[in-house]
Amino acid sequence: MLNQDKTVHQYDTINSEIANVYHEINRKLGLSDTESLILYEVAVNEDISQKKICSLYGLSKQTIHSAVKKMINAGIFEPLTGQKNEHLTLTKKGEGIIKDKISVFVDIENRVFQSWTTAERDMFIELSNRYLNSLKEECDKL
Repeated sequence: MLNQDKTVHQYDTINSEIANVYHEINRKLGLSDTESLILYEVAVNEDISQKKICSLYGLSKQTIHSAVKKMINAGIFEPLTGQKNEHLTLTKKGEGIIKDKISVFVDIENRVFQSWTTAERDMFIELSNRYLNSLKEECDKL
């Protein structure tokens, strides 16, 4: 059996539980996890491309492309023109989904973070960034 630090295991468990909560929210909203993250990024970042979404979430181009194609066919995004790093443009239907569903995510996240003091939020972000940067450094050593 591997000797994993108890705190690391707790952190991993919390991360898994957070992912499960987001999945449950998506299920209740009638969205796939991939559709949700694409729509979320479009909602908070008007100049987002499929390539940038792949980079942000570590998902394959095929996964994002398939989901975007499905959403174009469903009338959520305007058809793509084929330009490199093309930005995703919502249709009226897509704007309605952002308003009715993705805004739920934003509101939940805002309420959670706003329930913390400014010092707690700052500490959370600082420690999360330190962990991320250290993890990247360790990955680069492989």
